[in-house]
Amino acid sequence: MDDHHLAWLALSELNLTFKQSYELAQLYGHGSTLLEQQNSQQVAQVLNPSQQQHLALLTSQALPLSLVAQLEWMKNNQATLLLYDDENYPDALKSIHHPPAFLWIQGRANLLNEPSIAMVGARKATANGMDLAKTFAGKLGASGLTIVSGLALGIDGACHQGALDAQADTIAVLGSGLAQIYPAKHQALAQRIIAGAGLLVSPWPLKATPLAYRFPARNRIISGLSLGVLVVEAAVRSGSLITAKTALEQGREVFAIPSSVHNVQAQGCHQLIRDGALLVDQPQQILAELAPHLQQILERYRPQHHANEQKLQGVAEELQLLLGVFGYDPLPIDILCAQLAQPYNIVAAQLVELELLGLVRLTGGGYEKVF
Repeated sequence: MDDHHLAWLALSELNLTFKQSYELAQLYGHGSTLLEQQNSQQVAQVLNPSQQQHLALLTSQALPLSLVAQLEWMKNNQATLLLYDDENYPDALKSIHHPPAFLWIQGRANLLNEPSIAMVGARKATANGMDLAKTFAGKLGASGLTIVSGLALGIDGACHQGALDAQADTIAVLGSGLAQIYPAKHQALAQRIIAGAGLLVSPWPLKATPLAYRFPARNRIISGLSLGVLVVEAAVRSGSLITAKTALEQGREVFAIPSSVHNVQAQGCHQLIRDGALLVDQPQQILAELAPHLQQILERYRPQHHANEQKLQGVAEELQLLLGVFGYDPLPIDILCAQLAQPYNIVAAQLVELELLGLVRLTGGGYEKVF
């Protein structure tokens, strides 16, 4: 570890707010320069007295000695401290207000810059809500989106599980340190995410405990990493609504799944819809809405060969095969998959492309041709 990262490793132990870490990064950039000037008036204006004392203690001896436990944990668990000026730091986070100057990560760092959708919801979720979370996460993940959530009980956990079951990518953003997985019940899920080539992310000290103030801040990262936020099931007073609010502030799309008027765990979703969130009841509605941002996903499934252009000039052969399945009535996507003997992710991506071309549209009964 170079001096720059070693210095920020020390700073990461100070319980910095995102604002503090961002300001320090903007003031000094290189961590070792900051440590050299830790007694300056500028640093004193950013750090509180307790943080200044902690930093003085850490720097009272050589940093490799002060941080030996953290360095050993990093090595044993293949974790990385990602800094704001590192190549893999997510571009999406740089666009939010006061992005954190560092992120602890464990797993596939490149997922931070892949197109993603945040999925959040109630901890005390209903069985139907859990099923919806797994289904939407699996189908959106299979269509090429990385599923971002918070590893919490209930909907969050179901979203991660749905993505993993579909062999899709998922990122868990923690409200605690990487070395202090919370909730404890999800330690096995966290390990499954790493083993499944997913990613764990934390903006907190390595062994930070899950204090209440950390979760709203964590939610800013969940929404900040994503093109949009899907609220699956949430009560009126729910942390998920905080995530939706921060998403709107960050210029992200907000989607919500409706439910029975008798389901108190869904009243927050209904409130979001009244306030302008997009009502969705099928994963492909989200794909269609995000289509302008998803050209790179469409490119993965764009066929190499084109049709003979006698029917539709410029429309790829595989897209024409899909169009040939349609008759006079709308067809659900599952029927299209069965008739084509193609997996959901391929057909969903092709439908989005056909919708962009103005050749199909989504109705209450499924997709239909419009020519």
